[in-house]
Amino acid sequence: MDKARAEAIHATALAAAEGFGVPQDWGAALDLLRQAAELGHELAQSSLAALAGDWAAARRIASGKQATADWRALRASVDIDAQTRTPALKIMSASPRVALVEGIASPDLCDWLIERARPRLAPALVYNPDTGGPEHAGVRTNSECPFGANTRDLLFAFLRSRFSTATELPVAAMEQPIVLHYLPGQQFEPHHDYLDAAAPGYAKDIADRGQRVLTLLLCLNDDYEGGETHFPMLGRRFRGRKGNALFFWNVEPNGNTDPRTLHAGLPPTRGEKWLLSQWIRNREQ
Repeated sequence: MDKARAEAIHATALAAAEGFGVPQDWGAALDLLRQAAELGHELAQSSLAALAGDWAAARRIASGKQATADWRALRASVDIDAQTRTPALKIMSASPRVALVEGIASPDLCDWLIERARPRLAPALVYNPDTGGPEHAGVRTNSECPFGANTRDLLFAFLRSRFSTATELPVAAMEQPIVLHYLPGQQFEPHHDYLDAAAPGYAKDIADRGQRVLTLLLCLNDDYEGGETHFPMLGRRFRGRKGNALFFWNVEPNGNTDPRTLHAGLPPTRGEKWLLSQWIRNREQ
């Protein structure tokens, strides 16, 4: 009974944090997170510890070790202003529009996202232009782990709030975030992230959910070689530092798709590459 109640409270905390179905309210979200933690909800406990800055405790709880903590004190120590503060962006290209935000995620948060994704990695998918459905294809050989509403936590909520501030697009327009993993030699060949309305499967998706107007890539580690994001039509390659986010508009200011955003995830030549990908639509999801 307590487990089911804790799950429900945690889900309500996430809804309050993201403003889905209820007014967005960080204070209420954290109070609910504390309640779920008191009922023994492991993800609530570990994420509350992390938000309070006790990453060692967060990691212990996430590893399955029993937690004993003053959840009220941890809740009281969460600095909402610090969690929502967003670094200034740097314009990398005015046309097409490409920007960099340095330090939008802490090293501890990057490690947290990697460890949350690692057990659920699966071969990455592409979307069939005729049906719009997901499928495996040789153009993409890396792995991925999506985070839907039932697997996200309040760390994701605060992170996506910072994404929203940086991109000036609402959280409600964001697709589920996806952690990407590349081993040496794995890659994603040149592709566009926007949806081509001439393809029947994509046309239906646009009608149902809107155009994918912006891509944000958060670097979760930098201890690898190679693995840049390559824009062949721009003649540029980007390789960010851990905690930095690159984002680019897949459409021009008038809404037309921008073919210059063709890009590829190049293969690492040494080490593993981890990213978080966040696509944003022009319509609430």
